[in-house]
Amino acid sequence: MAISRLLISAILLGSVHSAIAFNGFGFDVDTYIDEAAKRYQIPREMLRGLVKMENGWTNNISPTGATGVGQFTFRTWNWLATMPEGKAIGMKPISQRTRGTYADPRLNKRVNTLATGLLARLHIQQFAERGIKSSDENLYMAHNIGLDGFHRALQGRANADDIRNMRRNGMKRWMSVNDFLTYQKNRYNSNKQIANAIPSKSLYSNDNKPFTAQNEAKRDIPKKTKSRMDDALTATKLPIQNVISSASQSYIKREQPKLRWIQPSDKQVVWVNPVQKL
Repeated sequence: MAISRLLISAILLGSVHSAIAFNGFGFDVDTYIDEAAKRYQIPREMLRGLVKMENGWTNNISPTGATGVGQFTFRTWNWLATMPEGKAIGMKPISQRTRGTYADPRLNKRVNTLATGLLARLHIQQFAERGIKSSDENLYMAHNIGLDGFHRALQGRANADDIRNMRRNGMKRWMSVNDFLTYQKNRYNSNKQIANAIPSKSLYSNDNKPFTAQNEAKRDIPKKTKSRMDDALTATKLPIQNVISSASQSYIKREQPKLRWIQPSDKQVVWVNPVQKL
């Protein structure tokens, strides 16, 4: 057991070192990840780690034939695509004609990312029914080797098909099922840390805050300018009659100064009859 743990640690260090070159998902995938996290109420950090671990945003194809941002297999994608929730996000079934071609619907980055979030939400619901702890690592494992296979592995009932699936997903021949679960979870956590160390370029994010028009409008505004803007906004919240009355009084005071009567001497006064011509 100690040797297994040592080997797992060594392999994990090598995989982390090779992942350091990560420079981000790009504006489009960042935006889709945030959209999926908000739509399905799942942790954005978990989803970023999952996408980073699956390495599918570069159109990579796994040994199982999975592809796309969330690395969906033919079977899982078509299962989701027939559900009302899948149809609602634009999922289309893969046909034999489109499978593995440029027309493969899994290559739509936005739809694939939303489907990844949808699957995570379905897994969270199933975790509650099956008594599985809802953690980021467990959500990744259910995505990676399938919910049923992961559940059997946790119960110590992994069958031959489960083992075969684990080996296609990185299980070494000397690993036990528990070794593989530990290995994959550690790899996932390392990739999640790397993925979340780079700021999101998402349309929905402003310094890791939800994108809103107010946040965007207040960005980089000097304090004095912001103070004047706040004063103006406060004034507009007054009843309109008060605003008009206040403005009118200010105008009168400014444009109509007080008159002062100066008594002229008799020599300076000339009385003119407006009807009579001079």
